[in-house]
Amino acid sequence: MQAINLWNKVLIRAQQELSEANYQTIMLQTVVGDMTDNKLEIICANTFVKMRFEKLFKDLVISTLKNEGHQNVTLITIVGDIKATLEQLQNIQPEIKEEKTITQTQHVPKQNIDITALKNTIGTMPFKHIDNTPQRLNTFIEDATPQEEKEEEKEDDGTQNNEVVIVDNTRPIQTNAVEQLTHNYAVRQNVKPLIAPRTNNLNPNYTFENFIMGANNQLAFSIAQAVAENPGITYNPFFIYSGVGLGKTHLMQSIGHKIAQNNPEIKIMYCTGESFMNDFIEAIKSQRGAGKYTSKDFRNKYRKADVLLIDDIQFIAGKEATQDEFFHTFNALQMAQKQIVITSDRPPQEFTNIEDRIRSRFGSGITADMQKPDIETRIAILRSKRDRDGGNMSNDVIDVLAEHISSNVRELEGAYLQVIMSARSTHSPITIEFAKTVLQDTLKAKRKKPLTINTILKTVCTYFDVTMGDVKGKRRTQVLVVPRQIAMYLMHSLTETPFTSIGDFFGGRDHTTVIHGVRKIEEEINQNGKLREDIIKIKDLLNAEV
Repeated sequence: MQAINLWNKVLIRAQQELSEANYQTIMLQTVVGDMTDNKLEIICANTFVKMRFEKLFKDLVISTLKNEGHQNVTLITIVGDIKATLEQLQNIQPEIKEEKTITQTQHVPKQNIDITALKNTIGTMPFKHIDNTPQRLNTFIEDATPQEEKEEEKEDDGTQNNEVVIVDNTRPIQTNAVEQLTHNYAVRQNVKPLIAPRTNNLNPNYTFENFIMGANNQLAFSIAQAVAENPGITYNPFFIYSGVGLGKTHLMQSIGHKIAQNNPEIKIMYCTGESFMNDFIEAIKSQRGAGKYTSKDFRNKYRKADVLLIDDIQFIAGKEATQDEFFHTFNALQMAQKQIVITSDRPPQEFTNIEDRIRSRFGSGITADMQKPDIETRIAILRSKRDRDGGNMSNDVIDVLAEHISSNVRELEGAYLQVIMSARSTHSPITIEFAKTVLQDTLKAKRKKPLTINTILKTVCTYFDVTMGDVKGKRRTQVLVVPRQIAMYLMHSLTETPFTSIGDFFGGRDHTTVIHGVRKIEEEINQNGKLREDIIKIKDLLNAEV
């Protein structure tokens, strides 16, 4: 029993200090075993969990044990059946000291309660605990109905007859260690994410509740939530950028869903940069009698929105007329304090074919990037998808997929679906071996070495027969300037390296110098046949190297 109580302390601290992804995918895949002779046994669901636990969270456990007065405890981690262990723990009846689990209470006179208004205000998120059993607060509010409206008698739950207790405790911490462990397992097995109704051209699956937050997107997620709670006031405009398939569209549409949920009457306009341009073209055509709607219709559609969500804004780069119309639309909305959220594949300062006045407005609010997810987040994403779809893929198979596919979320989910569909079509059980067979081409491609900016420079220098030192140096002769600008162009187009980092790589050059070099190659590549041929050959050499 001592081991169970200690482990409960560990879980409480882990819940407070770790990210949701790490807590769900690692800590909740472990359970305490025996404690004898100052040795505490930790049972892990599989080898992967054991490895990650020992590498990342062992110190947290030891620190917690020391705080509880156990200075010389040795952790023994093994792989075992955590479900069976939990079932055994349920048969243990621990001695539990009386502790208050309610974190905050408000006492409201019963005669002044408007039950309907109270339900609408509180919703169904907080929990109240009676006899260590989670119970929805709405149920408890119904029990607060005046006695003359209820005929049957109810058991005394410890509250005064003239009071209702409102509990603000969205992540309840239970005092019963066995209940905490079994509750954690139940949470993993019974995930029911929110699916929003389809509205405002938004994907109903793209909600905050279905978004997996990790270290790679924590800042963007936090800002998005703040924007959704105070549209037009907090962080306007909000600019999100990331590589492909990393969740920026999901996060943007989550903002729209949350605003619509809080303010159903608000007009939300979601579109892509391409659809904005196409609508503008139709408005121009209307002047000749061929468009779908007039210029006035077009402007009313976008400028009368309360919230404008525009995805992949980089599509309007190089389209001067579209940029001019977008500039005026942006100004009209911002002056009216309407919320603007924009996504792109690059930060504002790295646009090369967008007007300076637009670029400066992109950066006038707040900007956040989203990186590739770490392995814990990738595991959480796949488990969430499995639970949402009612799938039966084991955690071991999910761990293998998450370990081998790290490029982006879209590719990760695509691999997951490929394994699922192959198993259904062949009526095969989903094992690690089966998954590896289905994804053998994908996994083989992932074994290639990643392309680095150093590899690019080395290949360019070999092709032009110049030294890396000269190209990275200060000399500006034609024989060095062309390879230098081509290398900058390839680094920008073939990797996700920011202009500032490329400038640092080239001896501390300013990022504007890099932008100039990239822009010059972009302008000449379609006009200079020799330059285009050189770049194609260098790309072929890079493909051979990686």
